[in-house]
Amino acid sequence: MLRIIRGNIFNSQCQTLVNTVNCVGVMGAGIALEFKLRFPKMFERYEQHCQNGVMDIGKLWLYDKESPWVLNFPTKKHWKDPSRKSYLHEGLKRFVETYKQRGIESVAFPALGTLNGKLPEDEAIAIMVRHLYMCDIDVDIYIYDRNAEDDWYRKIKQKFERETIEDIASETGLSVHRISALHEAFGRSDIHTISQLTAHKGIGVKTLEVLFRNRGAESTPTEAVENPTQSSESVQGALL
Repeated sequence: MLRIIRGNIFNSQCQTLVNTVNCVGVMGAGIALEFKLRFPKMFERYEQHCQNGVMDIGKLWLYDKESPWVLNFPTKKHWKDPSRKSYLHEGLKRFVETYKQRGIESVAFPALGTLNGKLPEDEAIAIMVRHLYMCDIDVDIYIYDRNAEDDWYRKIKQKFERETIEDIASETGLSVHRISALHEAFGRSDIHTISQLTAHKGIGVKTLEVLFRNRGAESTPTEAVENPTQSSESVQGALL
């Protein structure tokens, strides 16, 4: 079943979440930054794949992590470039060809290429529906709602409401100044997600990386880049 949902993809219960990426190893904004903060080991491997030249348009990298798995979907070559509709067609065609082989049982997509990629939302969704409507698994397409809180944001906000600045500083290693800035940000009515915290003065990506470093401990995934000399049965998680 295919559904279109207005909300936050990180509230999805699907087995696999799709992350939109470039091919040069940068996850600096938007949904990619959210994934980078949640799955730092995945980001390290993604950087390596980009440095080795194996990330490319039409190739999808599945990071085998339960609850959830992450499917990295290139929607642009360089992070500075806009997305192209042809890139969506290539990647979606590949997804439809390979999702059963890779054991994907349900999947949540963002509206591909529509925010930092600058594709018109209606055109991107039309392309996605065209490719995905025949999949025999649950497929959700999330239209980004900037006012929808995500799971981690709620938990961290509650933690800041319960604990003192000194306790959080001791636990995280962040300065009292940074913790105070985070306290202020959590009190703003226009901030609802982790990445939006960077809009507040005094909070950058490095602060968020430190804050979330010990959260969401990951199981060690078994993954590899597909290699012509390897049988497909010898790897779990691969460049599709």
